Amino acid sequence: MVTSHNAPVYFDIRNFVEFDSQNRAICPACQQDKGTDYTKRNLSVATNGAYKCHRGCTTQEIRDALGQSKPRIVPTALAAPVAAPTTTVSPQKIKESCELLLKSDNPARQWLNDRGIDDGMIARYQLGLTRSRCNGQMLQSISIPIPANADGTQFYQKKRVAPWLESPPPGYQPWSQKGIPASTWFTWKPVEATATYLCEGEWDAIALGWAMRQADIPIAVASFTCGCGTVPSDEQLSLLPGTVYIFYDRNDKPTKNGTRPGEEGAKKLAAALGDRARIAQVPMPESCTVKGWDVSDALKAGFKPSDFVSAAESATALQPEPIENNPLWARLQWNDELLDTAPDYTEWLVPDLLTANELFLLAAGPRTGKSLLAMTLALSVAKGELFLGRPTTQGTVLYIRMEDSPAKTKERETAQGWTRGLPVVWLDKFKLSELAHLRPIVERLDPRLIVIDTLSRVKDSQVSESSAEMSQVLEPLQELAGEFNCCVLLVHHTGKVSVDAADKIDIFDTIRGSSAIRAVCRGSLILAAGDRNFRLLAENGWGKHDLNILLDANTLQWRLLGHWNPMVNGEQKEMVLEFMRHTEKASLEELHEALNIPKRSLYTVLDRLQTTDIAGEKIVKEGKRRSYFYRLEHKDAIQQAEYLLNRRNPDDDCDRGLYSTKNTFFPENGSIIDQNSETGTIYAHEADRSEKSDLPVELPKTGVKQPSNPHEIREAQNPRSMIDQNPDALLLNKGAKTGSKPDTEGNAPIQQLFNSIQHVEYDCHTPSVIDPIQQQIFSGGIDRRIDPRKLALEEGDRVEICEGRFSGSRVKVVSILDNGLIEVKADRWLVTQKYERKDLKLLKRFTE
Repeated sequence: MVTSHNAPVYFDIRNFVEFDSQNRAICPACQQDKGTDYTKRNLSVATNGAYKCHRGCTTQEIRDALGQSKPRIVPTALAAPVAAPTTTVSPQKIKESCELLLKSDNPARQWLNDRGIDDGMIARYQLGLTRSRCNGQMLQSISIPIPANADGTQFYQKKRVAPWLESPPPGYQPWSQKGIPASTWFTWKPVEATATYLCEGEWDAIALGWAMRQADIPIAVASFTCGCGTVPSDEQLSLLPGTVYIFYDRNDKPTKNGTRPGEEGAKKLAAALGDRARIAQVPMPESCTVKGWDVSDALKAGFKPSDFVSAAESATALQPEPIENNPLWARLQWNDELLDTAPDYTEWLVPDLLTANELFLLAAGPRTGKSLLAMTLALSVAKGELFLGRPTTQGTVLYIRMEDSPAKTKERETAQGWTRGLPVVWLDKFKLSELAHLRPIVERLDPRLIVIDTLSRVKDSQVSESSAEMSQVLEPLQELAGEFNCCVLLVHHTGKVSVDAADKIDIFDTIRGSSAIRAVCRGSLILAAGDRNFRLLAENGWGKHDLNILLDANTLQWRLLGHWNPMVNGEQKEMVLEFMRHTEKASLEELHEALNIPKRSLYTVLDRLQTTDIAGEKIVKEGKRRSYFYRLEHKDAIQQAEYLLNRRNPDDDCDRGLYSTKNTFFPENGSIIDQNSETGTIYAHEADRSEKSDLPVELPKTGVKQPSNPHEIREAQNPRSMIDQNPDALLLNKGAKTGSKPDTEGNAPIQQLFNSIQHVEYDCHTPSVIDPIQQQIFSGGIDRRIDPRKLALEEGDRVEICEGRFSGSRVKVVSILDNGLIEVKADRWLVTQKYERKDLKLLKRFTE
């Protein structure tokens, strides 16, 4: 065979080999080598026609075994014209095959006679004897001529392949009808016909059409060339005269979902035909047990055409299914119900990057560090620590590791600082076809994160990454994530992409394979590598993000370059902090109910406070899966004392609060805690347990009026105001420094006071009590343990601007305005500027 280089004839193996539902077949070359009894299905084919023998046969060996050697390509000028392949035959060919069937003594003729189709019917409908290819060999077949045009000059041949064989060969398919369109085929169509009897198959149409013709009943009989499951076009349906009575096979074997093919096919066709369709019952004896009872069975059993006429008179129109039985009806949801049941905020596993219950894609080029990034995420979730500067929610991690060995994984764990006891489970063998087995494991483990590393290793070989079928493969993963409220991260590959190229192209188009992979995922993360830096580009339904990240060569962990600083409402932030200072812990629901802040905004504020480094503002998220609460983090003694001093007294009848602890705050100073003391006296040394020291110091009790509104609270927090109300408090820290000894006048420094605190008495009728010790002024500046944004300001103070246009500038306080704003001015400024207190940080207290 030769072909022109301009018009090649393409070889499609599916035209020569019958593949099963899994796209597998017996390799012709293997069968030629091993013999006809060889049954292993080593040959696979992709959706684009590419094929491969997994035993090792080459494509040339496979084509040679099929007798389809690869054609020589010659120039167009030398190539002989090649006729286009055709699937139709001439009337003469139809006649010859019919004569061959009638004249020869063969099993095809006998099989037809057994079905009630005699020689007269064979001749009438031009049934013929031909051959069909089956897995490299030719089998005798019965052909049914289907007109291909209106003038009857060309015919299709629908072939029933050797139905008499008791043991069909491997790869056997009962029908061969390549190239035949879905069309209407009549076996009886009188001119005066006003109705049609539609049969499910050609043999039934032949038998009933012959009987109606013999009885001279003016009702057309037809069948479709595509079987009962497919409905032809409206153009073909319009060829059916009058009312259409559908006679479908009865007693069909139910499918897996409980429906019967014949009945479902009849309903499908009736819906397409509309008002002129009627569903009729094939006449059948009572207590019939024959499976698939059809028209041919009825005629062989003695039923007459008049019985079919009676059955047609009893036929019914397609009854609309009750709306309650419609599975979609149960899924409908009114908008009010949506508003009542939908979450008020999006729960994130990692803010901006990964939501808590959907499928995401992490893709990068080879040797870029995508598995290290996935392990960094897994470690952060397992420990509940930050990931790329963002908070995570602690939980179990299921990591499906398909590429790296246990030794390599352990080496990376050691470098990243993994410890024993982490809730991480590894799985090193898995296919997406095993998802049904994974589901109960996920239900038992209840993971917060599932990592699948990588897609190419877990997908089944029958599905190509480049095919649209990938969406059907990945949809169950998306459903799994939603069902069990866990994030599923799918690690995948991209083409080679650099940091520089990321600005010139749509980097998400570099994801390898079909666009269906990206489409089925909620979002995608692309890791782009440069010579010295990396970028992580993320997209999801909430926006796009471009992060500069770095792989630490020592710890093998990825970290963020810069800071995560989402926009939050400052007033809401202060409300949350004020509430958390007066409660031990609270859930998001409790915070929402108490503060009346929208949950979405509240969730963002809490996320931001989990990453802050400001003392007294850091929030910690703790708790069990799906039952979390938030609390303030207490890092040192001063913060713990402040927390307890500001707690509400559980005893409403008592005006004294008790703070007791078994911990020694600063054992290096030699101080201890008196576990048995019942007074408010504080001892600084162990020797003072048996005898009072010369340096007893009693905490000043708050006998002054307690603040009751935000303005009074801010005023009470002013150190000078506090000293005016408690003159003795200043003596506590006169000339004191952290870690210093008592001065000659017997005044204990503040650090030693907290070294031995055991009992603190205070007035607790109001929810907020100001601790006077924490508010002291050290010589030369402000105590570094105190947040410089919380102290009240006075005229002459030196401050730093933290927000706005002049952020970082160091200025002087000019005045405190009545509306609460602070007026400041730098030495070189011609005019003053006004700021809120939260935007200024105290640097140095003005002293005369």
